[in-house]
Amino acid sequence: MFSLRFRRLFGAAALLLVVCALPAKAAFQIDVRPGYGVTGRKWLSDYNPALRGTDYDTPVYVMEGTEPGGRALLFAGTHSREIAGPLSATILLENARVTRGTLFVIPCLNAAGMSVPDSLGQVPHELVVQTRGGKRVLYYGDRRIPLKSGESDPPEFVHPTGYVHKDGAEWRNINRNYPGVAEGTPAQRVCFGVMELIRREKIGTNLDVHEATAPESVLDPRDGKTYPGGTLSYSLITHPKYIDTAIEMIFDLEDRGVNLKAEQSIPGFRGISHYEIGEGTGCVPFLSETPNPAQNDHAVGIDPLHDAKHPIGERVAIQLEIFREWLGSCEKITGAPVVIEGLPDKKQIEESGVGAFLR
Repeated sequence: MFSLRFRRLFGAAALLLVVCALPAKAAFQIDVRPGYGVTGRKWLSDYNPALRGTDYDTPVYVMEGTEPGGRALLFAGTHSREIAGPLSATILLENARVTRGTLFVIPCLNAAGMSVPDSLGQVPHELVVQTRGGKRVLYYGDRRIPLKSGESDPPEFVHPTGYVHKDGAEWRNINRNYPGVAEGTPAQRVCFGVMELIRREKIGTNLDVHEATAPESVLDPRDGKTYPGGTLSYSLITHPKYIDTAIEMIFDLEDRGVNLKAEQSIPGFRGISHYEIGEGTGCVPFLSETPNPAQNDHAVGIDPLHDAKHPIGERVAIQLEIFREWLGSCEKITGAPVVIEGLPDKKQIEESGVGAFLR
């Protein structure tokens, strides 16, 4: 018969084995309920192991068709307050199916930023949407990766190429840190993971989904002054090598009631996804921008879901039409098609609302 001391030692050793066998802590994840079109799931840490077990890892969903074709990557949530992107990607994952080719989808690239409230402090961290399955929580996060205890921002951020970003907080901005560094800062690790995914999976084209400050001027009731809106919303941006392709896509989108302007990377402005992907790989990069009225620093009391001028349904409908045009152009862009079906169109979203397409 075992002694009490032996049983205690045995129990402690068994508990230690169980603890050691537990997986590394999971990073924050948004609520995604994959539909039949999702054929697999990976992690960004599969492409950069330095992300494994950290707050910066994030799921990568795979939608593989039954017929061969091209390979594309869609990612949203680079800036976690830009909620039309993650919501549009979620609707795609829960409703659509790829029949030819393979589509990789990262619905929330900045998981750490999504796990905390927006630093502007004007929008609650949790927003509720009524769906066909009940209430769903959408998270409204921060633009950048949050600081850890004891960290602070430098006066300036120097990109590894030597380019100087005057705002030192940009070292935490994922879209200022491409092409990344495998074991660098959190933002650099995330960017390296994206670049490695593009290289290993032989991605022919990618779309980085964003929102920008709304174009309308804003009266700040706190000081009584009027401040200008942004100029970047309603745009499709690409590397200068591919600007003609972006213009062709914009012409096609006009026929479906979506009006965008074409923009191109500024050569020499380093760290942006569309510039660095276009420079460093054979992948054809795009970045889309819809307006988010809550992003203006001077906006007060703005509801990012139900704003009268830019409701979430309108913004999601635009992004979904961009998805459709981008994927429909894959064969022209890369020489191999990515065919998708079941993706809601602009009219369906406008008539039924985004909640009708969430499980």
